[in-house]
Amino acid sequence: MIENWRVRIENLSNAVEEERAAEEAYYRNLSASKSLKERIHSGILWYPVEIRRQHYTVGEHVELELIPRSSGSYSPNNSFRVGASAILFINKAERVELKGTISYVTRKKVRIVLGTDTLVKDYLLEGGGIGIELIFDDRPYRIMLDTLQQIVRSKDIPASEMKLMVAEKRTINNRRELTTHLPPNPNLNPSQLEAIQMAHQTNRIGIVHGPPGTGKTTTLVALIKELGTYEKKVLVAAPSNNAVDLLARLLDEQGLRVLRMGNVTRMGDHISQLSLDEQVRNDQEWQRIKQVKIEAEEARREAAKFKRKFGSQERQNRGLMYKEARQLRDWARDLEDRLVDKIVGQSEVICATLVGCGSEPIKSMKFDTVIIDEGSQALEPECWIAMKLADRVIIAGDHKQLPPTVKSKAAEELGLRETILDRMTDCLEQSVLLNTQYRMHPVIMGFSNLLFYDGKLQSAANIDQRPELPVAKEPFTFIDTSGCGFDESFNPETRSRSNRQEYLIIREHMLSMINDLKSFEIGLISPYSEQVRLIIQEIEEDEILRPLDLDVNSIDGFQGQEKDIIYISLVRSNEDGEIGFLKDLRRLNVALTRARIKLVVVGDLATLSVEKTYLDLVEYVEQNGRYQSAWEYMAM
Repeated sequence: MIENWRVRIENLSNAVEEERAAEEAYYRNLSASKSLKERIHSGILWYPVEIRRQHYTVGEHVELELIPRSSGSYSPNNSFRVGASAILFINKAERVELKGTISYVTRKKVRIVLGTDTLVKDYLLEGGGIGIELIFDDRPYRIMLDTLQQIVRSKDIPASEMKLMVAEKRTINNRRELTTHLPPNPNLNPSQLEAIQMAHQTNRIGIVHGPPGTGKTTTLVALIKELGTYEKKVLVAAPSNNAVDLLARLLDEQGLRVLRMGNVTRMGDHISQLSLDEQVRNDQEWQRIKQVKIEAEEARREAAKFKRKFGSQERQNRGLMYKEARQLRDWARDLEDRLVDKIVGQSEVICATLVGCGSEPIKSMKFDTVIIDEGSQALEPECWIAMKLADRVIIAGDHKQLPPTVKSKAAEELGLRETILDRMTDCLEQSVLLNTQYRMHPVIMGFSNLLFYDGKLQSAANIDQRPELPVAKEPFTFIDTSGCGFDESFNPETRSRSNRQEYLIIREHMLSMINDLKSFEIGLISPYSEQVRLIIQEIEEDEILRPLDLDVNSIDGFQGQEKDIIYISLVRSNEDGEIGFLKDLRRLNVALTRARIKLVVVGDLATLSVEKTYLDLVEYVEQNGRYQSAWEYMAM
């Protein structure tokens, strides 16, 4: 039995190395052999861009806000993510490259925090085109590989039991008695209370399965607050900076002493005051440390003023001044280390990304409990970075939604795409489904509930009592383009597909209630980046739709978001019955669970029907919503 976990960890190590090699080759190939236009289409490059503003941010870093100079400067297939490494480059006689970190991304705006304290305007005096491009960063892979080797060697009982549980999908010593009395929480529903009770009584691994709109984040915040009543410190982690920032902010609002660890350039502005850098600078001891650093620099400068030709006394004085400078620097460093230790020690909750848990001082700490959010998006080796630091782990997420992205086919075959949630949710007694959803109209929720959640979800009371407006009627509509001749198009440059006629049907549907739409948030989503690009371009040139509150993105890019109204363009329409990755039903689940009050799906059922689920979807809509033919809109 022992060999099972060894083989699994060896497979995971090989998978991480395969994924690292694939990502490195991807970036190397793009940089070496692809044109600017091809790199723009791939989503890793914006060029040309203009600097809208530049300023100093926390820690005296320079942050630039960039916008594309034309519609051809960027692609909707945007791979930019907060926390990703990138370079700002300036094309002139001698190309200038400045390395930095993406700090903010929207469809037409990106911010980058540079690893320099010099404003970029000095580089622009001679002109030159400006661009921003993602670059390969192997640090996360190195941390994951090192962590897996630590797990193999570890004699720690909690880690040993957890690695056996995950490898062999079984329960080992997984229940503990709760000796602390916890007061009732009237703000939580029964399944949320059950999840919190389960977490308190879990000894090694617990799962909070939180489908869309079921209050997963609310449950985690309540749990962490309760854990703080009897644990010295709680570690909170997630694969993305956005998820960590959200939890850090909500926990801070609950009055907990929160420390957000990590590079401050990877954090949102709204929580920078929780960062270690900012808390150090706001401490009254910082001025003393700063003064010592100034004195050390002054001593170094004085010593450097001496010239070569001087007597033994001058030489001795210079040596003494250099020695004083070193002693002052060491003293400042010691004072700063003590201050960091004090701030870390006073914190009740430490928040970091999973990869960030592999950095000091977290990687040297020990916790009773680690909470991992967005578990469905977290690679198993990432999770182990945090799990090895704690006696138990509570993982929250929804494995019925999209899994983490894995580029390498070899890595996928070695098991890298399978998450701990995938493996453990159904085989642990310590696994609770949050079953009351607060986001969607019951009719919108219904199909996903039946297909993915065994009909176990229920809608919160009064969630279907919406304003009496036309937009709030017919919460779920399917518009069938079968027989309309709306054939899909394929772009060989982007290797993606589009269907302009589907968008035009969506536009006609929107125009039919245009006055009511002005009061709502609207999302237009598609599985295909080329369709996203097409829709964005169409809306930019549309004086009627452009003023609306519209967000256009891929299904993958929309995971974790929600809007009042969602339109889905499925794109595929061909005589061969080819639907590509529309066969990935978890992608369909993400799409169907984004809307609050109205969902409109447009697709060619004749093509989609090769997958029975789409026939079931249309049958559900016929019984509970409104099924229409696109012909009804072509006559408008």
